[in-house]
Amino acid sequence: MDLFRNIDLSVPPSERFGVSVGPEIENALQGRLRPLSDPMRTAFTQLHIFSRSYYTDDPGSCASIFNHAVNDFMILLSSLWDGDGRTAARTSRSLYEHLVNYYYVSSDPVANERYERHVSVTRQIIGGMRRHLPLLTGTARKREAYKRDKLLRQNRKNYADAISDFGSGFKRDWAALNLYARAEKFGLEGGYETYRLLSQVTHGSSGGTLGTLVENSGKPIHRTGPSIELAVLSYPEGLSFFRDLCVKAGVRSGLDSSDLVSAINVLIAGWGVYKEACEWVDKHLWPNTPPPSPLAILAIYPGGRSRWFLWDPVIQMMTPGEPTTEVDWIEERVRKEMAKGELASKGGRPITTHVMSVKLRISASAKWVPAAAILQPGDSKAASTFRNGSREP
Repeated sequence: MDLFRNIDLSVPPSERFGVSVGPEIENALQGRLRPLSDPMRTAFTQLHIFSRSYYTDDPGSCASIFNHAVNDFMILLSSLWDGDGRTAARTSRSLYEHLVNYYYVSSDPVANERYERHVSVTRQIIGGMRRHLPLLTGTARKREAYKRDKLLRQNRKNYADAISDFGSGFKRDWAALNLYARAEKFGLEGGYETYRLLSQVTHGSSGGTLGTLVENSGKPIHRTGPSIELAVLSYPEGLSFFRDLCVKAGVRSGLDSSDLVSAINVLIAGWGVYKEACEWVDKHLWPNTPPPSPLAILAIYPGGRSRWFLWDPVIQMMTPGEPTTEVDWIEERVRKEMAKGELASKGGRPITTHVMSVKLRISASAKWVPAAAILQPGDSKAASTFRNGSREP
């Protein structure tokens, strides 16, 4: 990508303020996860064999829950392989719910009925969703509105009967018991604390930034990228939740799930390999020092023309921008300094100064250029700084 053309790929991201380019992280992680490649393929194969038979022999609510779990398990493995801890955390959290729900629905006929009839609530919600219909026009809009109206008509009686039978609270949740009570009923409450932890990601709690926000030298560093730390935590939890569900599914259906369970156990046993690989990658990804912030740069060319740029010192690139506030007084002050001879142009380059108090509006179509094309040769930072009208060295 042109924006990152100046990044030195010969050093790890930790030495370039944490900036990584392309599939660097995935390649580094997957190279260290090769010992888990065969166990993962075996788990996929055994899952295919078991699930094909299971769906045939066990239709109904439990099959629906198993459907949720299988798809989430596939997503979990994919996200773990990429070091995507936030997705892994959300998916592991869901797998705990699927495990608890499977036990609950398979043991309680009323819970089974409530689960099945809650589909009427889903259809009612979909039928009433109109917020984005204005994005469609003409026939497409009419067709979509008709489809949703039809869904409401077809669902009206089932929805009304379900609310009448189970009360208005049925709109919020199909289960009569909360998740902890359901888990405790079957001795599954041991995983609830993990569920609470992983829920912090789903609910956007402050602790949910684990692995994407750290403090260095008293300054916060925000990562836009994978939470590898969350991936490490999610690995054994999500896999064990799904394994336990497969054990129960095998017992309930009478199908042999032992090969699938054994394959998942091999993956769980590989947590040490996974943890070591992730921690090595994470260590080389977090920057050694807090990255410097982008700065507004005022450039005054030899002919007197002025122009504003946004300079990102991390990637050593600049792009033109428009100040969002009045800046004539700043430009005038710089010109006075130039008249005194304190600021001088070199080699036809503009005189540059970064201004701490100015915010720039950047166009989506603005071109980024190497900072070396604008800053004076050998100048790794702007010539001077102006803050609140006073010049700072």
